[in-house]
Amino acid sequence: MRDYGGKSGEQRRAERRARLIDTALELFGTQGYQATSMRALLRSAGLQDRYFTESFASMEELLVAVHDKVHDAEFAAAVGAMDPAAPPVERLRQLIDAIVRGLEDDPRVGRVKILEVFGAGPLVEEHRQRGVRAYASVVAEVLPPLRADSDLDRKVLAMALVVGLNGLFMEWLTKSLKLSREQIVEHAMLLVRGVMHEACVPSVNMA
Repeated sequence: MRDYGGKSGEQRRAERRARLIDTALELFGTQGYQATSMRALLRSAGLQDRYFTESFASMEELLVAVHDKVHDAEFAAAVGAMDPAAPPVERLRQLIDAIVRGLEDDPRVGRVKILEVFGAGPLVEEHRQRGVRAYASVVAEVLPPLRADSDLDRKVLAMALVVGLNGLFMEWLTKSLKLSREQIVEHAMLLVRGVMHEACVPSVNMA
């Protein structure tokens, strides 16, 4: 493909794809996925119709790309906020605080990642579940050892925490909970400490 303006065809195609994803984040994250038509998306992106299908087979596939972009950025920031030398309970607080800060800083991220993905299609659901499992894997690694007399599964406990916290964040994002970021983090930590108290080996660092 010929170069134009010093850019190859592949570079221009990548730029158009990125523009579609950025525009979709804005529209899906403000007015919603179901309320966004392909025509409105292309108009907002300043692209002609043919440029959609060169990157995506469907609007659901575009939503997957948006979800993966915001999830990957959030996940990297949240995991990066954890101090490896800190006690488990503090590391999980750091993880949760980073997630909630991100949701507060850019509400579009939470709306896309937590709200708009539900019921959007099987491909989106597959990627949503993959994101949940990624967080559950991190939590499972951080949780202290389970009690010797426990028949619980740490991976299941971690998954329960992640799913429960997602539900809490969902209610906060929809304004059902009139709480500050700090209050949401504190309520989330009650869940974390409750699981640790009931299932994990006691530690002086679990308070």
